[in-house]
This record gives sequence, C-alpha cells and structure tokens, in this order.
Amino acid sequence: MLLRFRVANHRSIRDEQTLSLVSVPRRGERPKELSTVRVAGIYGANASGKSNVLSALKWMQFAISDSHQLWSPSKGVPRDPFRLPSGESSPSFYELDFLHEGTRYSYGFEVDDRQILGEWLNTFPKGRTKKLFDRTGPTSVTFGRSLIGETQRILKLTRPNSLYLSAAAANNHPLLTTLYKRIRGSIFFAQHGDHDETSRLFLVEELLWDESAAFIINRLVRIADLGVETAEIINEDPMREEIPPWPAGIGQGVPGSQTGIRLRRTSGAVLKLSEESAGTRVWLSLLGHSLAAITSGGVLVADEIDSHLHPLLSSTLIRIFKDPVINRMGAQLVFASHDTTLLGSMLEEEVIDRDEVWFTEKDSSGATSLYSLAEFHPRRDENIERGYLQGRYGAVPYINFDSIREVFTKGPDETL
Repeated sequence: MLLRFRVANHRSIRDEQTLSLVSVPRRGERPKELSTVRVAGIYGANASGKSNVLSALKWMQFAISDSHQLWSPSKGVPRDPFRLPSGESSPSFYELDFLHEGTRYSYGFEVDDRQILGEWLNTFPKGRTKKLFDRTGPTSVTFGRSLIGETQRILKLTRPNSLYLSAAAANNHPLLTTLYKRIRGSIFFAQHGDHDETSRLFLVEELLWDESAAFIINRLVRIADLGVETAEIINEDPMREEIPPWPAGIGQGVPGSQTGIRLRRTSGAVLKLSEESAGTRVWLSLLGHSLAAITSGGVLVADEIDSHLHPLLSSTLIRIFKDPVINRMGAQLVFASHDTTLLGSMLEEEVIDRDEVWFTEKDSSGATSLYSLAEFHPRRDENIERGYLQGRYGAVPYINFDSIREVFTKGPDETL
C-alpha cells in the first residue's frame, strides 16, 4: 500500500515534489492513523508534467530492478534529470513510503550521473523510526541492529552505481528480498504506445489461461457493452500446457510465442484483436493490469486513463478500485487524465474525492510543481469540474484567442 512518493530532479520535475495517498480528513473529522485513499488522479495542461510524475515512479522501480544485474559497471547511472544546467549538475532523488504486511517502510536513494550518492531504508514500528540501513556514499553503509543477515558480504558485492537493495535481493537477503519483490512486483504500469499495449495485452493472455481470471475478464468485457461476448486464447504453442495456473504462471510465457487473443462478438463474428477498435483493446488491456493489482494489493499506475475510453468506462475502473467489496486487498490506482467529467457531478455520483485529485503546473523555467486540490479547501457543494476549467486551481493552459485570430488575419510583414 503506497503512502507517499517523493521525487526531485527527474525530467521536468526540478524541485522536490510529493504525491501523497494519505487521506485528508474533512472539516470536523478526526484524522485516522495512516488512512489511505484508493485512487489518485493527476490533472494539468498538456506538457505540464503529469506523465513525468508517473515516469519518475517507474524509473525508481527500474533502478531497483536492474541496477545490480543489468547496469554496466562502466556507464554510471542512466538517469533523466531536469534538462537545464542546474538539473544536470544536481543529484536526483526518489523515495517511497509504503506499508508491507502492516509495517510502514521508507526507502529512497539519491544519484548523479556516475554513482549512488545515498540510499536508506527505515521502518516505523509503533510510530518510532528504526534504521535498517543508511548509505552515505558509493561504498559507505551503516546497518541497524535489527537488520540481520550477511549485510557486509552483500556490501562488498555492491558497485558504486548499483543500489544496495538490488544487490541484497540478488543475494537472497531474507527481508530485503521481500521488500524488493514487493516494490518490483506490485506496481503495474499501463502506459500508451504500441510497445506498451503489447506488454499489457500479453498479461491479459497470461490471465486468460486461468479459468477464474478468464471468468472475471470476460464478465467485465461484456459489462462494458462493447459488443464482445468473450475473449479467447489462440494457442499454437504446445509448451503452454506446462505452465502452472495463475498467478504462479504469470510471466513464464514468452512474448511473441504462438499465442494470441481473439474476440467472439455477440453477433457471432470472431475477430482478431488487431481488428478491434482502439477503445476495445485499451479496455481489455487495462483489465489485465487492474486484476493483477487488485488480487495482489498492488498499485496500478495508468497514464492517460481516458485515452480511447468513454467517461463511463473510465469512471467504472475508478469505482472498481474504490469499492471495498471488490478491492478487499487495498489496491490503489494512480492515473493521469484530461477527463474533467470525473471531477464533476455529470455522472451518476461523485467519482473522485477532494483528497484524490492532484494538479501539475509548470513555471516560467519549465519546472513542474505538483499540488493537491485539498490545499484549496473546496466547499462540499463546490463544482470542481467547473472550477478547474475556469482556472480556479491553476493547472490549465492559458489561450489568448485574439492572438489566434490575428494569425489568420495579419500578413507576414505585420507585427502580431
């Protein structure tokens, strides 16, 4: 369960920004200890940095997953800092605050282009901070008394451009391997593009091999009113019969093997997935990641959740995560969107609460700031959608239509 994510010096994010999923009590309510929201939606103008917030979380997971085994010892850290001199010469910072098996952990690191400058892991039993390890340089690490295991041996195997957490997982440290698997295996990314859609649909293929997962996916496909009766597997690979059932078999197939998805429509026609609309493919691909997150209590990070989807489908996905009967494991959805209907009351009921809405905005230097709607203390009856579009909370583009008219009415020799 994600509590907070902090980042600095990543793409358009220059200064430290925080995305919090800790609930904000309304006026008159008593705060609940570590009460979290199930959904966080990020809004803002085009190129304001919404996707970069999500990209930063993905890069952190990438560094945890790959730094020890896949990063070249001689090529430093493949980071993506703020593209101005102040960013390229400054370190980048990433930190996750999360719950695992009822215990709160805080893990983060700081890097430059060459090496790991700092790395830390703390836990908070009974609200008190307990250090597990603290790295203050490429090879200097101090360990807390409660972190048992072969910590010094693992330190000797940790390169200057490798995270200690990654090295510990590669060497089967009991606690650190568990936390590594939680961060690496429970945050799912649903981005857009041909490669990303292929990856998402491959997960759907994996799930359709399991009878119970296929039942849920097909019910949700039918409920979406897309004219599709069932999603089926095309199997020309005899080795697939040896893969264990879901979830143990997830990821054991090979992308590009002789499998695929076809959709049987209510009309009786059977079409390959490539013959279906973009909206049908997107909905089906999101279902795979959503189901994986909900059954594991993980986090689904979805960029442009409204892309190719009707607002009622986008809102349905959000309600799935917010419904305590469906989402019994406490899974969370973090998404970026331009769909303002999710902010208002045009749909049947309020889809997103005040502390679930975030905004991004760029300043004159191109640096992104991230802030919450809750900071504005909106009234209970306030129309959030209208207020957002009117610029009451910022994070909207400024467009001077008179200047647009001049483009079409003045010649090239006239001053615009």
